[in-house]
Amino acid sequence: MSFQSNFRKDTPFSNFIHCPRCGSTCLCQHDERAIRCTACNFVLYFNCATATAALIIFQGKLLLGVRGREPQKGMLDFPGGFVEFDETAENALAREVREELNIEISAPVYLASFPNNYRYADILYKTTDLFFICHVDDICSIKAMDDVADYLLLAPEEVDLERLAFASGRNALQWFLKLSNPGCA
Repeated sequence: MSFQSNFRKDTPFSNFIHCPRCGSTCLCQHDERAIRCTACNFVLYFNCATATAALIIFQGKLLLGVRGREPQKGMLDFPGGFVEFDETAENALAREVREELNIEISAPVYLASFPNNYRYADILYKTTDLFFICHVDDICSIKAMDDVADYLLLAPEEVDLERLAFASGRNALQWFLKLSNPGCA
C-alpha cells in the first residue's frame, strides 16, 4: 500500500509520513515551515540550510565548476556547499573549495545572499546561499574532485546565465556584474 502525503509537493516536508517522535501518521501542516503531529503535539520546524559559494577570480576570469552529480548534473556552478555544524561560513567556503577543486582561497569578501531551492533525493531543501568574492594567485594544483566533474575559466560577462545550475547563482552573477560595471545598470 502506498501512502500519499497530505502536503504540497513544493514544501520541504512533502515526503514526511511518520512523526519523528511517536511514529504516528497523524501529521498536519502547522504553518508554512512546520509540521505538527496531532497524536503527540510534536512540532518539527524546517529552517533554511546555509550554503556558501565562491566567485573565484583568477587572472580576471571566473572559475566555475561543472556539476558532476545531481541536482543539475552537467550545469555550471560556483564552488561551494553546505555549512556544517559549528563551522563559520568562511571556513565552510574554504573547505568546500579545497574539497571540490584542490585549491586554497584566503580573505573571502562577502558579495550577497539569495534564497534557493535545492532538491536532492526528492527532498526539497530551502537554502540561504551566501556568495563571496575570492581571488587566487595560483591554480597549478587545481583538479576536479568531489561532486565537480570539470572546471572552466570564463570572463564574467561570458558566463551564460542559463547554464548556471541554480537561481541563486544566476542572481549572484548578475549582482556581481552590476557592481563591476555600475554605469551599465
